[in-house]
Amino acid sequence: MIVVDASVVLKWFRRKDEDYISNALNLLQNHLDNKEIITIPSLLFLEIANALVTKSKSSEKKIRENLQFLNKCNLKIYSFTKEDYINASILAKKHQTTVYDMLYAIVAKRNNTILVTGDENFIKKTGFNFVKHIKDI
Repeated sequence: MIVVDASVVLKWFRRKDEDYISNALNLLQNHLDNKEIITIPSLLFLEIANALVTKSKSSEKKIRENLQFLNKCNLKIYSFTKEDYINASILAKKHQTTVYDMLYAIVAKRNNTILVTGDENFIKKTGFNFVKHIKDI
């Protein structure tokens, strides 16, 4: 089992010359082939939808197709507890990150697995040994 964040999932929809797309697509394919379970926090769907709307030039049709594809990937969804929000908030304050980003780390920690991200700043700020950059996967 692994946890991936929105920076990795967005690469599933950008099949051009962006860095580490093949790494991200390999993670997805392993999941689809039942070789690896990808776990995500429930907020990932909102983050992806928001990024497709605000940070891409995708048409409405393409946004719909991408979100429908994401829904069909059968990702394991982690629902947060009240304690998760508190812990994420405290850690985010300590490491000067967003609570949203820290929630991915909380999911990985709770499931005793790694978090795969494309966010080098998050890795540098936290120093968590269970957070790996997509290039290292």
